[in-house]
Amino acid sequence: MSDTDDPTAYARRIAESVKEQAGDGDSSRRTFLSRSALAGGTLLALGAGTGAAASHNEDGSGETPANFDDVGGTDLDVLNYALTLENLENAFYREGLETFDEEDFEDSDAVSEYETGTGESVYEYVETLGEHEAAHVEVLTEAVTLLGGDPEPEATYDFELETVEGFLATAQVLENTGVAAYAGAAPFVESPDLLSAALSIHSVEARHAAFLNDVNGESTFPDAFDPSLSQQEVLDAVAPFIEEDDDDDDDDDD
Repeated sequence: MSDTDDPTAYARRIAESVKEQAGDGDSSRRTFLSRSALAGGTLLALGAGTGAAASHNEDGSGETPANFDDVGGTDLDVLNYALTLENLENAFYREGLETFDEEDFEDSDAVSEYETGTGESVYEYVETLGEHEAAHVEVLTEAVTLLGGDPEPEATYDFELETVEGFLATAQVLENTGVAAYAGAAPFVESPDLLSAALSIHSVEARHAAFLNDVNGESTFPDAFDPSLSQQEVLDAVAPFIEEDDDDDDDDDD
């Protein structure tokens, strides 16, 4: 059994690689997320860090530079950033599968005539997507813990799941955003094993996105090159699904 089939072993290999890279005196620390931005605990909290960085660009443009080159961070930050996104996706599929059953999918106009070509139903495919996201969360959480960090917890989400069609459309947005987010983050990873893990998740997210594009009647491979997204662009895409903490609102009123 390979360590990719054993979440604990996989996480341990990632953590050991990160530690080894961090201990390399010749390593020049690449840029990623600011520690202060991550301290907020949810992706919405990243907004403050992103905005501050964007307003102090060297060129004075006020625009957010692509691919996170505006702020400093570490591979541990990368792990927690990825975990924040995976938490959101994991919660989304969990809630969707609690809201809609297989009959709901079969009765849906979006999938009633869709054939997967494997004998499995769209609902069963969605169950697999959810299992993948849960596995991603497990590995990333364990890796952050092994490195002595505090794993980013789930936020409070509002996906407004009312129909199967709406669920599948939102799934398409989240998966395509995840693909672009990993593409944007990968160049700033220092640990070889963490980069390998990030790319292995990236390719799975791309398979998810291709399937959901097809279900929603769009091309499974629309471009020769997939775009990458900066931190702010990812934030803008997923922020509508994340509820603000009432305690934070109360603090702002004080």
